[in-house]
Amino acid sequence: MKKRKLVLISGLITAGKTTSSHELIKVLPGWVFIDIWKIKEMFEPLALKDRTKLIDISKEAVLTITKKVMKDLGTNIILQEAKSDYIKKKLGKEIKKYNYEVYSFFLKNNFKDAIKRDKRREKETLGIPKNGWSEKDWEEKAKTKTLKGDIAINTSEKSLKDVVKIMLKSIKEKPKKNPHAKKIRKSW
Repeated sequence: MKKRKLVLISGLITAGKTTSSHELIKVLPGWVFIDIWKIKEMFEPLALKDRTKLIDISKEAVLTITKKVMKDLGTNIILQEAKSDYIKKKLGKEIKKYNYEVYSFFLKNNFKDAIKRDKRREKETLGIPKNGWSEKDWEEKAKTKTLKGDIAINTSEKSLKDVVKIMLKSIKEKPKKNPHAKKIRKSW
């Protein structure tokens, strides 16, 4: 059975996970991009103050979709906001059974870029207080660390094109023309 690929993209808030995922899927025809944000957006009309249940439901939905894609479609997958330890724990049997190789990327950025990128978003997600944030606040917010085996990319130091090139080289893929690239909608 041919080895399939499961690409995980995690990282800091505003580091470019969604943007990089969309650019990557545009040059990888036949791949599936499972975007947890699309699932989370379904719950926005509820305006929940406690988002714990929303996060749990979204994670379970992503796992269910990923399992079905592995089993029924057997295609390569890009999975955003998924840490390798969690995915290997939850999908370990399927990864082995359906012959998937896991590649894990961790995107990070600096404080200045995080603030700038958040302000450009349609819906800001950092929750910056009116008096602003200090760099110390960002460091506290950005405590997420890379895991063993993660390929870390600082998106403050690289262009989007370079980030995608690094990812493609790491997963041993060449960019291809995707006839369906225009159908891919970005959620931010």
